[in-house]
Amino acid sequence: MSRPALSASLGRLARAADHDPPADGRLVARFARTRDPDAFAELVRRVGPMVLGVCRRVTGDSHLADDAFQAAFLVLARRAGRVERPDEIRGWMYGVAVRVAREARAVSARRRAREAPVPTLPDRPAESHQPPDADALRALDEEVAALPDHIRAAVVLCELDGVSRRDAAGRLGVPEGTISSRLAKGRKLLTDRLRKRGVAALGLAALAPAAVPPRLSAAASALASGEPASATVAALAHGVVRAMVVQKLKLAPLAVAAVAAAVFAASLLAAPPASDAPPAPPAAVTVTAVQPAAARPVPKGPSKILINKNRTLVLIDPDGKDETPLASHDPKTGFAFDAKLSPDGKRVAVVCSVASAPGEQVPRRSLFIHTLGAKAGPVDLGIDCERVHWSADGSELVAGRAAGRPGMHEWAGFDHRIVDAQTGKATRVRLPEEHVVTGWLADGRFATTQLSFTTTEPKGRVYLMNRDGTESKAVTDGTDVVVSSVPSPDGARLLGLRPALTRVGGKVDSGRYALVLIDVATGRGTPVADIAPDGDLQGVCWSPDGTRIAYTWRQIHPGTDDERGRKETEWRLVVADADGRNPRTVLTAKGPGQWIFTLGAPDWR
Repeated sequence: MSRPALSASLGRLARAADHDPPADGRLVARFARTRDPDAFAELVRRVGPMVLGVCRRVTGDSHLADDAFQAAFLVLARRAGRVERPDEIRGWMYGVAVRVAREARAVSARRRAREAPVPTLPDRPAESHQPPDADALRALDEEVAALPDHIRAAVVLCELDGVSRRDAAGRLGVPEGTISSRLAKGRKLLTDRLRKRGVAALGLAALAPAAVPPRLSAAASALASGEPASATVAALAHGVVRAMVVQKLKLAPLAVAAVAAAVFAASLLAAPPASDAPPAPPAAVTVTAVQPAAARPVPKGPSKILINKNRTLVLIDPDGKDETPLASHDPKTGFAFDAKLSPDGKRVAVVCSVASAPGEQVPRRSLFIHTLGAKAGPVDLGIDCERVHWSADGSELVAGRAAGRPGMHEWAGFDHRIVDAQTGKATRVRLPEEHVVTGWLADGRFATTQLSFTTTEPKGRVYLMNRDGTESKAVTDGTDVVVSSVPSPDGARLLGLRPALTRVGGKVDSGRYALVLIDVATGRGTPVADIAPDGDLQGVCWSPDGTRIAYTWRQIHPGTDDERGRKETEWRLVVADADGRNPRTVLTAKGPGQWIFTLGAPDWR
C-alpha cells in the first residue's frame, strides 16, 4: 500500500472512533503523526476562510492572495509537527497568513520596481482591489498577528470565529475568566498599537473571512499528499519556514536574553526622546521573604569546562589544556541548544535538535542525558525544552521552554518542569509565567528573571524563588534591566547579562550584552571589567569554588546584518577573576559569519 493510501486508511479508522467532530488540535496532531490528507483537508475547510480573508486584505490583490493562501497551508504541512499548542492552530495560522501575505506583497513590489515603465499610459486607471480603508485593515491584521500567541488565540476564536467564551475556554483548556481577561488585554493592545500607527480604532468585525473557491481549497488540500506547489508558492513558503528556523537558531544560545533584548530594543525605539527631567522613582514592589532551605551537599566535580565547539561538545581544562571531545555525544544528534555537566561531572544534560516525523524538514528539540564513559548511548527523555539546569546534588533537573513564538514581542510566557535525573519523570512547576529559571541554588531555590512581552513595559528583574513559585525575593529593583543571571555556588552573587543597547542612525543595535556582578544581599550591580569592547557575550558561568568566571565572547563587525553574516568571526572562551580582572583566553575558534554560533555557552564543574 502506498504511503498516501496508508495515511488515508489510518485517518478513516481514527475518524470512525470519534463520536464528535474532532477538535482542531486533534486534527493537527493526527496530520503531524500520520500525514492523514483528510485531516489536513478538514483544517483547510475550517481555517481557510480566515486565512484567505487575511491574505486578500494584506496583499490587496486577489492573485497574490491565492498564492499566499496556498503558501500558508504549505507552511502548515511542513511545520505541523512543530506547532507547540495545536489547540491554538487558528491563531497560529493567522500569524502565518500575515507573514506569507506580506512576503508576497514585497516580492511583487520588488518585481514591479525592476520592470521598465510602459511607454504609453493606459486609457483608464487599473482597477483597485482594495477598499478605501485597505491600509487600516492591513494594519489591523498585522497587529492581530503581532499579539502574543495565547492572546491571539482567544481573539481569533471569540472575535473572529464567533465562538462563545465558554466554548473557547474548553477548546484552549483554560478557565472562562482567563479568556475574558485575554480578550480585554488584546483589545487594549490593539487600540494602543493602532493609535501609535496613526490608525483609528477598528472593530474586529471588519476582519471578515472570505469564501474559498473549490479549486483553491483543493489545491491547498493536495499539498498534504506531497503534490508539488507552483514555484511562486514554494518560494513563499520556503522563505517563511526558513525565517522561522533561522530565527530560532539565532536565539538558541541565549534564547532568554535575546528575547528580552529585542523587547527592550523595541521599547527604546518606541520611546519618546529623553527629557531633562529626573526619572520617576520605581514603583514599590511587594515581595515575600523566602527562608532558604538547608543547603544540599554538592558533589566534587573534575574542574572541567564544557562547551559546544563547532557543533561538538568538548571538555577542556580551565587553563585551556586537554581539550577532549565527548565520545558519548553524537554530533549527528543535532544542534545543542544547551548543555550542562552534572555537579559530579559524570553526566551531561544536552538539549538537542532531533529529527521529527519522516519527511518533516524542521527538527524538534529533546533533552538527553549522557553518562560519560558508559558503553550505553545517550538517553532521550523526550522532553521539549530550551534551557536546563541541574540541582545541586545532581538528582534532578529543571527544564524550561518559552511557550510562544520566537519573535520580537510574541512570547506568551515560560513553562518549566522538574525532571528526575534517574527515571526521566517530569512534573510541571507552577512558576509565574513571566519568570524564567536561570539557575538552581544549593539551598533549593531558583534564580529567575522576570521578563515582559510588550514593548511598553520592558522588564528584566532578578528574583530568588522557591520551587513551587509561592515565595520570592526580588534581588534587583527593575531600574536596571538584567535579562539573565547565573548564581554563584554559594548563592551570594549573580552574574547578570544586561542589554548594551545603542541608538545608531535611528536604529537600535540590540545584539550586545554587558556583564554585571550583582550582590544578592544589596542588589547592587558592578560592571565586570576588562571585557574586549569590540564584541559581546554569549554565555557565562562560575568556577566550582566561586573565585573565577568563564564567558564566551563573540566578535562584533560593523555594517548591516547581511554584511555581518558574511564576515569571518572570532570567538573566544575567556577565564577571569570574579570581577573580570586578569582575563585569559583559553580557547579560540573562527566561524564563517557572525550569525553562525561557533562556541556555545560554557559550563564549569
